[in-house]
Amino acid sequence: MAAPLSYRLLWETPPRYTYIIEIEAEPSPGSYTDFALPAWRPGRYILQNFAAAVSHFHAQDEQGRPLTWRKVHKDTWRVLNPTRSKIRVRYHFYAHQIDAGSSYLAEDLVYFNPVNLFMYIPGRLDAACILELPRLPKTWSVATALPRRGERWEAQSYHHLADSPFLAAPSLRSEKATCAGITFYVHFWGKVEAKSLQGFTDALCRIIQVQKEIWGGKLPLKEYHFLYLLVPFPLRHAVEHEYSAMFVLPEEGAASEEALRSFLGISAHEFFHVWNVKRLRPAALWPYRYDQEVYTGLHWLTEGFTDYYTGISLLRAGLMPYEEYWKKLSAELSTIENTIAYTLFSPEELSIDSWHATSVYRPVHFQGSFYAAGKRVAFLLDMQLRRRSGGKITLDSLMRYLYERYYEKGEGMPEDAVEKAAIQLGGPEMREFFARYVYGREVPDYKELLQELPIQVAVKKQPWEGWGQVGIVRWRAEGEGIRVEEVLPGSAADEAGIGPGDFLLLVEGTPARNIPTDFWQSHRQATLTWNSSGLTREGQVLLPSKPSAWRMEITLLPTEPTFLLK
Repeated sequence: MAAPLSYRLLWETPPRYTYIIEIEAEPSPGSYTDFALPAWRPGRYILQNFAAAVSHFHAQDEQGRPLTWRKVHKDTWRVLNPTRSKIRVRYHFYAHQIDAGSSYLAEDLVYFNPVNLFMYIPGRLDAACILELPRLPKTWSVATALPRRGERWEAQSYHHLADSPFLAAPSLRSEKATCAGITFYVHFWGKVEAKSLQGFTDALCRIIQVQKEIWGGKLPLKEYHFLYLLVPFPLRHAVEHEYSAMFVLPEEGAASEEALRSFLGISAHEFFHVWNVKRLRPAALWPYRYDQEVYTGLHWLTEGFTDYYTGISLLRAGLMPYEEYWKKLSAELSTIENTIAYTLFSPEELSIDSWHATSVYRPVHFQGSFYAAGKRVAFLLDMQLRRRSGGKITLDSLMRYLYERYYEKGEGMPEDAVEKAAIQLGGPEMREFFARYVYGREVPDYKELLQELPIQVAVKKQPWEGWGQVGIVRWRAEGEGIRVEEVLPGSAADEAGIGPGDFLLLVEGTPARNIPTDFWQSHRQATLTWNSSGLTREGQVLLPSKPSAWRMEITLLPTEPTFLLK
């Protein structure tokens, strides 16, 4: 069994946004020991290269004698082993970023995600880890799911340590509640009214109970922590962990009990991850490796299905009106069907392409979301299972089947696991469903797919208005012009050579931003001036005699008031 790694976190006074990390470890077999920092973190499938924030690396033995080291990779420092001694390394990490997966340090706030800060030794990810923090003032509180033993925190492995965010501050407000057989904690940094928290924790309890039932009454933990960092700007971001979830949310959302309800959806989403992705997860993520991209085409399941169950959880918990649920779902499906990316890339492709998300080469109209694509798959698959079984088999059945088949047997899901499970539960016809809507890019025929179900389906195609009439369906105002973000293939703008990223300057000599919405109703052609990659271009836009740019509006109305409530 590998010897534990000891971590110590320090900072100067005043802190100046910089953590100091010290690690003590037994040398690896051979002549050297590598220390590596993750290149990405679970829950965000892009390379973030946390090592870019590291400086002042130093290595020595137990007697304080310097050890020779070299940086051998963008994320890895190689230390030559001492003759007979442990290795001690020390380095700085610049922490001036606030989102739910980052780290930040100020005089009144210690916030960090260990996956950002703490190096690991390759080949020893399963070794126990011990973490020590500076002695904090008695007025300070610490919030984390990592178990505390006296003056230190103990992790079963590096994976456990990396998965446990910390909040420490003098103004941390924490509440404890018992629900559905577990104890859960709610921690807030920022202004929140104490009298508002009771209603909020009661609502969280209802969500936990509903989700436990979805998974067949199985809740694989005894304690859970919701950590909320409230900020004075409109950021909404959250990250799931095995025993906790980290949220960065606007402080205006905690101004009252009614305002706090706006946090329930994102909280329901992250808690559903207790099962989906933190335990039931693709084989590619079992176990995690942190040194390079890890490819799976199943993020439409890990995130998209979770997003589907966010609304389901609120609906079944009585926290979202029935009419609001169906109205919101209809609007979301309409948005998907009017976005080009979902006809260019399948849900599986969007999952793999998550690693392209920050590439400057990825145009705006390629940027579909595996969250949205997966939510559409979840809804349609749920409906197919219900239709084929007369309501006896649902998506709940599928999730339970996968959980028992893979997680409870200590395995990750193969890439075809969901399709095989759907065929097992819904019959061989489900193979065609996956070919069309998971691996393929077909636009669903909602009326056909939802027939025989207690849902009234209306699908209406209507011409776009304003700039949409020439095929510019997404744009943003910029100065006196507009920045084009999405152009429909085959539209008048596309035929004229206008594409995403172009800057539209003039229409018939008038600044593009000043063109009224009804301009194209009275003009079948016009001269446009635009800038493309630094070059000014001019051309005629000619509208066809009949509209060629259409948008789809989907409206779903259930005919049974209890449909989807179980």
